[in-house]
Amino acid sequence: MTLKVSKSEDCLIFYGLTPELTKFKDLYNSISEFMKIKQANDPSDRFNLILFLPDGPNYLDHFAFDTNLVLSMLKSVEKNISRASIAGGVFVATTFIIEVYKKISEKIFRLLIIVDDGAYAIPSQYLPALEELINKVKDMPFFIDVIYIGQPDYEERNRLNKLVNLTKGEFYEISSIDELDPLLMELSYKKKIIQPAFSKQEIRRIPEENQMFYINLADEPERVTDISTCSICFQQGNEGLIRCPSCQTVAHEVCWAQWAQTSHIGIPHVYRCHNCFNILKLDKNYINDVQAGKIPTIAELNKMKKKDIVDYLREIEAQSTPQVIQTEDPFASDVRAMIETKKEEPESSKKKSKKKKR
Repeated sequence: MTLKVSKSEDCLIFYGLTPELTKFKDLYNSISEFMKIKQANDPSDRFNLILFLPDGPNYLDHFAFDTNLVLSMLKSVEKNISRASIAGGVFVATTFIIEVYKKISEKIFRLLIIVDDGAYAIPSQYLPALEELINKVKDMPFFIDVIYIGQPDYEERNRLNKLVNLTKGEFYEISSIDELDPLLMELSYKKKIIQPAFSKQEIRRIPEENQMFYINLADEPERVTDISTCSICFQQGNEGLIRCPSCQTVAHEVCWAQWAQTSHIGIPHVYRCHNCFNILKLDKNYINDVQAGKIPTIAELNKMKKKDIVDYLREIEAQSTPQVIQTEDPFASDVRAMIETKKEEPESSKKKSKKKKR
């Protein structure tokens, strides 16, 4: 038996609107209202923004509960916003989300792309690379929604639809900014994922063809030789202890092998640290032996006091205010080469499109 459930969302908004075509004030107010509605429904939702300046993509270095931080960033660079590269923005946004996923659990990630006719289209030669990247991370779960203001040509519509369909997201076409608000209202509702109703550890299984990506993403715990206290069974010693390289939490290897049974990410030997939620991995055979009872355990898992994910993330944000990151557009050279081509493209080659496509 399965059911559809919604979880706390981290939403990254890709601002890809061209200053010459779209009034900044209209979108600023729309984004503000979108975030306000989502947080009214779930205060644990977080937000980030990626946009293009002359020196490349800019974004906050982590998602924020405080929507004013996102709006302040947008407002502060209003006069310098430049034409966006869709391919570069999607690539940078997805790799950023991968890093966030490595550190936290129990989240749904959404990339909301808002672009117009002024954005640089996705070069055909880069589509396979984007598809491969998105195909690996779609099971986080990760969704892409696109709102296109204007009339994309047939090829660009197909390229965007391919990325959207990989994640079972939504693709919309609207003729003007006036149609944006009701659409964002619709998109403010949470995404739902399917999970079994009876077993927490069976919520998600990573497809075999994508497992190596997540295994390589995980960190290996470090061996501990000093006398320390296990953070799971609370027994002291210096044998069989390992340490999370992210938060330095110490636990017995066998205790973490037990913990992995109900905290793995969809691969039995790849799991999350119970303190900082960083992705870790143990030897696959060792995990199997512990869980099969071939290796004796040290303590019962019910002595674990698992930290609440929302409290943890609020602690992180309180300790360090999100800062703006500036990076290079990986596809910048190809995008620049498209400028003159786009200007010279005959109007007759553009096809009429429907208002909304899925």
